[in-house]
Amino acid sequence: GVPSCNTIWDEKCWDEPRQQCSSVQKPFTTTSYEEECSTAYDTQCNTVYDTKVSYVPRQECTTVSKEQCNPVTTQQCNTVQVPKQHQVPEQVCNQVPEQKCTTVQEQQCNTVYEQECNTHLEQECHEEHTEECNTVQEQVCDTIQETQVDYVTKEKCSLITENQCHDTPVQKCNNVQKPVTRTKTEEECNTVYDQQCTTKYEQECTTVTERQCKTTTVRECKTVTEKECTYVNGKEKCWDEPREKCWDEPREKCWDEPRQQCRQVPREDCRQVPRQDCRQVPRDYTDYETEEVCTAVNEKVCRPVPQNKCENVQEAVSKLVPVEKCYAKPRQVCQQVPHQVCNQVPKQTCNQVPREKCTTVPREQCATEYREQCNTEYRTVTTTVPEQQCHDVTNEVCTQVPSTVCTTQQDKVESQVPRQDCQQVPRQECRQVPRQKTEYRNEQVCQTVTERQCSKVSREECNYH
Repeated sequence: GVPSCNTIWDEKCWDEPRQQCSSVQKPFTTTSYEEECSTAYDTQCNTVYDTKVSYVPRQECTTVSKEQCNPVTTQQCNTVQVPKQHQVPEQVCNQVPEQKCTTVQEQQCNTVYEQECNTHLEQECHEEHTEECNTVQEQVCDTIQETQVDYVTKEKCSLITENQCHDTPVQKCNNVQKPVTRTKTEEECNTVYDQQCTTKYEQECTTVTERQCKTTTVRECKTVTEKECTYVNGKEKCWDEPREKCWDEPREKCWDEPRQQCRQVPREDCRQVPRQDCRQVPRDYTDYETEEVCTAVNEKVCRPVPQNKCENVQEAVSKLVPVEKCYAKPRQVCQQVPHQVCNQVPKQTCNQVPREKCTTVPREQCATEYREQCNTEYRTVTTTVPEQQCHDVTNEVCTQVPSTVCTTQQDKVESQVPRQDCQQVPRQECRQVPRQKTEYRNEQVCQTVTERQCSKVSREECNYH
């Protein structure tokens, strides 16, 4: 028979994965600071002086000197050089070979699709109110008490004396220097060595592998049989017709990606550090104390005979007088002032853009290097140290010993007596007050969803006549 063929279109469907993204509003809080002021009052005081009259006794003295000699022992010292041994640290260094490896990076590239977003700004405005304050001056008056001094004339009488003199035995004393042995402490220092260590950090790197995966699609085809039937001479004739069916099969491809991982390793570095070790050592020395030695001598003594004498004197009389004092006191007047605040709000537009992504593959390369390794050794060094050797020397020292004769006189003294005059003074006290403001920003959130994709697949169907 002659075959008669027709093309039949079958619908083939599969699940296609794709990336679906959406914009999400997320809160973002910022803190700004505003200045907040208040009026505080400080107490400001001035010192005011008032005059006060008083009588103060005063001694008039005459001094008579007399020479007195005593043996005095002094210490005479000489400096002697004394040999002294101590250990001196020295560093001895050697070249030590060590192997150092470096990693050479090689580049591998493939094409990936990345989402590229552009942000443009739109202006949004709203009205805010802020508080504006002005300081106005108000006059405030207070009544305070002030001291007023007046002078009145009064008759004042006092006794004046005439002297009657005679010889009287009195005790006369002189100061004599006597030697005394005392102990004082002196600082004596030696050089000692302490071990001082510091921690240094060196970078140590190792190569680790990280599992990387990528989803790709592979074209899969399979031969299937479909039953085909036709009528020949009024009879149905059927057979199995082979057909090739193809589809995109998703495959996950994974590999181990090497990368460099480094960490800081501590190393202890120690060295000998000299320091001074000092201690207090007691030393004896000779000091001199003053001792009073007294003898009896005849001295002319005068006895006063009193006489009454009067005179007119000015005497100060104080009284409190009320006085009104005024000053300017600041007061703060505040009001709410509206103003417009505008912000730039970002908007995002995103597209899928192909990009070439390259990764570096490390390769280890080693070489031998030499580093300097040092050790501290100690050698004995002899030096001369100066040392003092002292002995006592006795000399005769003469001093002038004074003898004082005194009489008492009355002196009129005017003194200024201070008092405090205080008042309240205003001042402005400001501080920074934090204010929190919350804004919302757009962020892109993406997830993988599957979408049903269908396409027409053709096949031929033939009948034999």
